[in-house]
Amino acid sequence: MIGGQFLFGFFKRSMLFRLALLMLLFIVIFGFIIHLIEPKHFSSFFEGIWWAIVTVSTVGYGDYSPETLWGRILGILLILLGTGFFTTYFVTLSTIAVSKENAYWDGSLSYSRKGHIIIIGWNERARIILSHYASKDMNEDIVLIDDSLTEKPMISPNLYFIKGNPSHASTLRRANLTEASKILITADQFKNEEYADMQTILTLVAIRGVSPSIHTIAEILTSEQKENARHAGADEVICTNHLTGETMYKQLF
Repeated sequence: MIGGQFLFGFFKRSMLFRLALLMLLFIVIFGFIIHLIEPKHFSSFFEGIWWAIVTVSTVGYGDYSPETLWGRILGILLILLGTGFFTTYFVTLSTIAVSKENAYWDGSLSYSRKGHIIIIGWNERARIILSHYASKDMNEDIVLIDDSLTEKPMISPNLYFIKGNPSHASTLRRANLTEASKILITADQFKNEEYADMQTILTLVAIRGVSPSIHTIAEILTSEQKENARHAGADEVICTNHLTGETMYKQLF
């Protein structure tokens, strides 16, 4: 029963953990056996461990080496078996590091910190916000959620990218919405104005379903949807077209 639980727990662990445990087991066992076979040459258990580590890592310092036939046979077994695990471990470690880096850039990696700002939608307004933010050397992290991008759009240590539909609760949870300080929803540049506002309101509903108390800022393009956005849970509503029209009027007249 205990052995079954141990095996179940062992195989539930990650591949990296299992390989590391097997490597450690090989080193301890072979280090102990060589100490038993050649107690004069390997006068302590630690010297056997040292020889096993040097052998399995293919460093080969030569300060300790078996002198008897059985000791050398043991060394051959350690090289054939242990070196394979050692190589596989570091190959797996490198693969995981590369996979994490790729996931960081392509938006498939979840965000786990607290106190960050979330921006939904990649467009010119979002680019300007992030450019100003980067120039101010601010320390808060920004998590960008977008479904159209294929990778992180800007190189910045404080910018994180989550690829996914922002109206899906699973995407919002990957951005750790419940621990964020505020969220900005920008209008979708690939949709017409009315449909973009409908998408913004749908995203607002999803946000309130995951985190009812987060401070939410929504960009609305049509004046008809301004009140609907507030009813959907927006704390602040930015009417982009109204502001742009006012600016154009002042410039024109």
